[in-house]
Amino acid sequence: MSALTYSAVQGNIRARLSRLLDGAAWRRLLEAATAAEVTAAIEREYGVAARLPALQGWIAASAHALVRFLPGDSRKLMAWYNRRFEIENLKAVLRAVHYRVDAMRARAALIPLEGSGVRWEALLELGSLRAVIERLRGSAYARPLENAMQRYQQEARLFPLEIALDLFYFQKLVRLTESLSRTEAAGARRFLGRSIAIQNLLWAYRYRIYGRMTPEQIINYTLHRAFEAGLDTVRRIALGAPLAVEAGRFGFEVPAGLSEVEALVEIELLAGRELWRRAIASMTRPLFDLGGVLAYLWLLDAEVRDLLIVAEGKTMGLSGPEIARRMVRAA
Repeated sequence: MSALTYSAVQGNIRARLSRLLDGAAWRRLLEAATAAEVTAAIEREYGVAARLPALQGWIAASAHALVRFLPGDSRKLMAWYNRRFEIENLKAVLRAVHYRVDAMRARAALIPLEGSGVRWEALLELGSLRAVIERLRGSAYARPLENAMQRYQQEARLFPLEIALDLFYFQKLVRLTESLSRTEAAGARRFLGRSIAIQNLLWAYRYRIYGRMTPEQIINYTLHRAFEAGLDTVRRIALGAPLAVEAGRFGFEVPAGLSEVEALVEIELLAGRELWRRAIASMTRPLFDLGGVLAYLWLLDAEVRDLLIVAEGKTMGLSGPEIARRMVRAA
């Protein structure tokens, strides 16, 4: 049954691969004279506005189309993985209500999601975060938000609510990945496991560098099970482990002379490039496991990221080579 299922998945992905931009298209974008040319090209290729929410909606729709082909536990994992877009929408709602953002401006930040059971625009009309949580009662998101509400009220900032959602989402993603069969888990760990571990590493250092949090706070606001970067890694970081040392455990070499802030940006870029290379390599093999699905979705994420980098770089007046150095894909 799995072989038949993945035959359908492979056919679907192979048909979609031709829609990704090729090397010639990327060269034209980098050589474009203005940001308007890049924006026009994005809208022409994707049929949506050249804005992050619209492009994320396009990725979500692509992922949703693939999920229906997957067998049992893999389908559960990928359906939950796709919920990352709902998490982003919920954060946008929390920010809009907390800061009393104009409704029209707030709606522009929402990702268009087909089949979502949440009425995002209706949430924007509510007058308080307590009312938002009450409206979400019965959904997966109510409990983590309720648990973080007291700290939000004490601190009068959104961080406790947002990190509660992130931890809830990633903790379940880890559990679902770990519950897969050995064959499926291997493919999932190549992409999801690696990206979750890197995310946990970056969280811990951001809390230490930007937030100047105590070791206890860093441990409380990170994942304790995150594949290569679990509780032992978080403890070392919380107690002052140098960034270059922990990055080295992941195989990332941080150039000498960078500040910790610059090094964090560099590690994130190196991680993105590593996963992009893995995804490209996966496309040269038969896509008969979950790793192939994740590889394709990673290529979509990377393409959207790089498109926005090009558009932003053109707005800033950067040259093509300067922009290319910030991109995930190979120049």
